[in-house]
Amino acid sequence: MMASVASIRGPRRRVAAMGFLFVLGISPSTLLAQDQTLIRSGTRQFGGFGGPMARVTTVAGETMVMGGAGGAFLIDRRFAIGGAGFAGTRSVDAVFDGTRRRGEMDIGYGGVTFEVITRPSRLVHATIGALLGAGTVSVYPDAMRPRDRNDADDTFGVIEPQVALELNVTQWFRVGAAGGYRAAFGSESDRLADNRLSGASGTLVFRFGRF
Repeated sequence: MMASVASIRGPRRRVAAMGFLFVLGISPSTLLAQDQTLIRSGTRQFGGFGGPMARVTTVAGETMVMGGAGGAFLIDRRFAIGGAGFAGTRSVDAVFDGTRRRGEMDIGYGGVTFEVITRPSRLVHATIGALLGAGTVSVYPDAMRPRDRNDADDTFGVIEPQVALELNVTQWFRVGAAGGYRAAFGSESDRLADNRLSGASGTLVFRFGRF
């Protein structure tokens, strides 16, 4: 009889203990979770991703669409180091032989990317990053075919910070929307009106990989 009473009290005590933790807002799994510390030990997670991008931006006072692609090496799901590039074509006002008239601009730029991903396990989370690199721009008269002017090309440097919201679609696919500003410098082109290579941008990002 004593043994049977003890066997009944054991489960009752465990149920009572679990109920007490529930009242306090503590789940049993929380007790087994790793403590949050300033310096975390253990193995880090590594991954990577890549994919296409579509960017709407302003160049030389004109709105243009640029296609692009990029990829990065992912460290601990929160830090990404990689590269990206963009290119596009647009009609612009430019100076040809001292006369301002309509021309066609080819522009492309790319470089190294750095990114911090906040709360990557959340369905929707934010990312903060920047591109550091360089690009080329060429402006031709509309009637020039083929484009064979030797003095049409110019190079420039670029710094482009951006902030994005990213959606976890599946374990291997992410889609995001980013806003940023391209700060161009070092261009010496006298053909492109006002050298206006800087501008705001909005980007649709598709990422495939191991997150």
